[in-house]
Amino acid sequence: MAAGELCFFVHFSEAAKDISGQIFTVIGNEIFLLSQPRPIRAIHRDGGWTPQALAERIPQAFKTSFTPLERTMDVFCWDPI
Repeated sequence: MAAGELCFFVHFSEAAKDISGQIFTVIGNEIFLLSQPRPIRAIHRDGGWTPQALAERIPQAFKTSFTPLERTMDVFCWDPI
């Protein structure tokens, strides 16, 4: 299945009328429903952000909450169908 086919199903199909705000991915002939991203940390700076301020604050503020980077085969431990 191509991603465009899944998009057509979710967007135009009466069968998908109760599917809203969901995140799907397609790998070969498999369709996966992904978990929803949610905020886990926040920072604020009066007056807004500059590139330098971002570079200084983001690593120290968020590093302990970063999601480890994984390769596709670390997550999907089987060959695509």
